[in-house]
Amino acid sequence: MQAEGIHRTGDGEPDLGPAAPVPPPASRPHRRPVALLANSEVAPSIHVLEFGLAPDDPMEFLPGQYVTFLLERQGRPVTRSYSIFSSADRHDRFSLLVKRVPQGFASNLLCDRAPSDAAPLTVLAPLGRFVLHDPGDRSVLLVATGVGLAPFVPMLERLRRDYPATPTRLVWGNRYVEEMVARVELDRVADGWPGFHREAVISRPPSDGGWSGRVGHVQECVRALCPDLSRTDVYLCGVNAMVNDAQELALELHCPKDHVFVDRWGESEE
Repeated sequence: MQAEGIHRTGDGEPDLGPAAPVPPPASRPHRRPVALLANSEVAPSIHVLEFGLAPDDPMEFLPGQYVTFLLERQGRPVTRSYSIFSSADRHDRFSLLVKRVPQGFASNLLCDRAPSDAAPLTVLAPLGRFVLHDPGDRSVLLVATGVGLAPFVPMLERLRRDYPATPTRLVWGNRYVEEMVARVELDRVADGWPGFHREAVISRPPSDGGWSGRVGHVQECVRALCPDLSRTDVYLCGVNAMVNDAQELALELHCPKDHVFVDRWGESEE
């Protein structure tokens, strides 16, 4: 299934484990008109899109939730869902991290859109149960590949604000160095938060030796850095293969099943 850079290709919910408590809902989901405010290509084929909401229809969402676009293609309805990339403290607008797929209908429609386009789009939002939970006395591990980073940015902001004493680690993998986006957002989160550690992993490093960080896959990094996950909440977001492998690894490293939260979105980022 082609993911179009999204975090869910259908209307299904992520596998949260059998006993995962769900935080209380934020705004009730409903159809909302949205207008594109800004469109920035922040890496090859990766865009940050900022949308504004109607003044009389603010949206309060939980970190990790998503929006579903209600589109039309050749007279037939099409839906595409994208995790919210921006702060959950902002209720009048939201941002998305969208990867353009060569043959992807929705990703190209959105990435080609300009703020001057007058016709609003319609989303159903907020949606989703892949959200941040109260960590209590546990640490937090976030593992993402590619644009799977999107829901973790508002999660990290909320962790820093509400649970600054919670040891938190982000392991984030990309194929190429140039695909590493959101450095400004991550730097802002990390500033003044001694309990937060991040590890970037590149699977295809440049041949000129310009990358001095970790090389390989996120699963290898997790195994090396986190040999015991028995007291950790683990969040996984990315393509099926990574999430499935990392979920098995988390259980192998003694993380209880109901403390592993996952969001899968297709067989490939392409």
